[in-house]
Amino acid sequence: MATKVVGGENKGDYVELQLESKGEKSTLEADYVLVAVGRSPNTQDLNLDAMGISYDKRGFIDVNDDLQIPNKEHIYAIGDCIRGPMLAHKAEEEGIFAAEHIAGTMCHMNYDAIPGVVYTFPEMAYVGQTEEQLKEAGIKYNKGSFPFMANSRARANHDAEGFVKILSDKETDKILGAHIIAANAGEMIMEAVISIEYGASSEDIGRTCHAHPSLSEAFKEACLATYSKPIHF
Repeated sequence: MATKVVGGENKGDYVELQLESKGEKSTLEADYVLVAVGRSPNTQDLNLDAMGISYDKRGFIDVNDDLQIPNKEHIYAIGDCIRGPMLAHKAEEEGIFAAEHIAGTMCHMNYDAIPGVVYTFPEMAYVGQTEEQLKEAGIKYNKGSFPFMANSRARANHDAEGFVKILSDKETDKILGAHIIAANAGEMIMEAVISIEYGASSEDIGRTCHAHPSLSEAFKEACLATYSKPIHF
């Protein structure tokens, strides 16, 4: 459910935020407020025009599927100055891809398998597509989720906030997206990244033995819920 911040007031010891969700208004008291308005590439001083390198209105450099500058294929661009998420690990993989392409060896870049992590507490992590993106693309999908409140390791740790949500193709069951809210979401998301990279289905993961007790069991259970039903719910 989307919630919009429509106002805020500094109360001295705390900040009071005015929220709105589906037409209903509420307030939230917070110790700190982080305002993030987005980022843009730092390309304005690279003299791109003089080099004949094209870029969009925000400053992102145009590249082809091999990360080369169109009409100047001896020049490559990677990282925050080109399309895609502005993440260090994305730039690292692009750097490897570019080096391998230059060397003429096998290279591979799968933008659907780039994880994102919000390092709050609990953490939020995701990879692949969202429900909104799948609906917009007209892709039929199955959805399954599992709460950490039903996970024994999370309850033993007294840290059972959050859940795992899995999205899979309705016909093939191939995992298309995963979303996790949990204290250790940034580590757990890698199971979903590998699943998407190698085309695993939710049933593949649901039928794979996971250690007990472990937080990763919640990922298995969410996959079970996606193609059938969870066992320990």
